[in-house]
Amino acid sequence: MIKNITLENITQAVIEHGDKGKTHARLYEIYTSLIRHLHAFVQEVNLTEQELSLLRDFLIRADRYTKEIPNGEIHMLLDLLGISELVILLHNKSSAATESNQEGPLYVADAPERNMGDRLGIDRDGNTLFLSGRVLDLNNKPIANALVDVWQSNSKGLYDVHDTSQAKGNFRGRFKTNSDGSYAFETVVPVGYTIPSSGPCGELLQLLGRHTQRAAHIHFKLSAVGYIPLTTQIHIDGDPHIDSDTTFAVRTAIIKLQKHETLDKLNAYNQSKPFYTAEFDFVLQPTDQQTDVA
Repeated sequence: MIKNITLENITQAVIEHGDKGKTHARLYEIYTSLIRHLHAFVQEVNLTEQELSLLRDFLIRADRYTKEIPNGEIHMLLDLLGISELVILLHNKSSAATESNQEGPLYVADAPERNMGDRLGIDRDGNTLFLSGRVLDLNNKPIANALVDVWQSNSKGLYDVHDTSQAKGNFRGRFKTNSDGSYAFETVVPVGYTIPSSGPCGELLQLLGRHTQRAAHIHFKLSAVGYIPLTTQIHIDGDPHIDSDTTFAVRTAIIKLQKHETLDKLNAYNQSKPFYTAEFDFVLQPTDQQTDVA
């Protein structure tokens, strides 16, 4: 062990303090790389004690309960730093399957079970959207009984978990695909929204001159026996922040909305005002073709 700690040996002293990976080799691999990079960063920017104190305060506040994000902002921080998306990109190497994407901090397990074609939630101000498509395998064959778990904000950019005017489970739902792999539900056109910005993450973005906008999107989790579970997002073409989403989540899963306002279409869909339709097919990768596990 190193007795006299100096600027030249402190990094190695930290790395060698322990059993050097005998207990957990993978953890030690990650830990040693992290220490080297963190120590190099501190020296590169010549971090001061005052700045370190500000960093401690930031992380402490980011981990605290807030009214906007009850579980704290650590999850959101990783999204804002691009780390969540970077990890997904590293391990999402199948070009044929639908791209994975970050789950985000607002997923809720055990969403309401809904019938095919049901409306996801109540929002009298929203523009109705009928979204449909299929769940397919890599050979374009349908996957029956696939579980489609979907959640989104309402037309004001608010989720049920932090909007007391919405009932629990509003704009959330779980469906099973039909024998032809098809799914369909009614919802409202989501809008882009400002992420919670009253806490430390909002302060950081403001100091960096970064905006706090998420592009309009709908979240999905899909699973089926024999296939790798998929978590993804589809984004709405034409959103003003489609090219500058603050969590860097926009990739290629983008849908174009088709507006309908003729009388025959209104009658066919039992609508009293203009509405939209869109289609999106999901492609799942079989478990026996999984080449990389995060």
